[in-house]
Amino acid sequence: MRGALMDYYLKILLVICAAHELAGGTIKSTRDAVYKKYLSLRSLPFEDCGEKNGSLYQVSYLDIESCTTLPCSMARNATIKVTVRFDDNGNGVSFLKHEVRWVFNYIKTQAAITPDPCDGDHGCIESASDGKAYWANIFVNETLPVMKGSMLWESKDANDQNLICFQVPVVITV
Repeated sequence: MRGALMDYYLKILLVICAAHELAGGTIKSTRDAVYKKYLSLRSLPFEDCGEKNGSLYQVSYLDIESCTTLPCSMARNATIKVTVRFDDNGNGVSFLKHEVRWVFNYIKTQAAITPDPCDGDHGCIESASDGKAYWANIFVNETLPVMKGSMLWESKDANDQNLICFQVPVVITV
């Protein structure tokens, strides 16, 4: 069902693109807008907390391994791959330092991330047609409580400038 719905939305976007081009819009800007909309439809839903913390860039796509619905179910002692796409406005971001926390009843606990930092030595960040894409693995510690909470993910540059921020509801399982 989800795939059919996405195809439907993509067809609508293509019609909008055609209308935009007829009205004098450029093909590249129209194509980019459609692609960004398509990514947002395929993305796992998340809260972009970038405006709250003064982040420079917006997240356009989020994928958390084995998570298709919210809250994301994460088993203790598991290592889970997280993939993120964001538009760096052509600034050539090549370094990300992660600050990831588990949040349970307003109590924040540091999460273990690898590789950290993400730089050219680890192959975890790459250029994409619409900005940058990176991946990292998060370890779900065995001491985390079995309960609902959230995962708060912030990434900073080498100068400690906030680049991106997102938050996702999670439930920790045994």
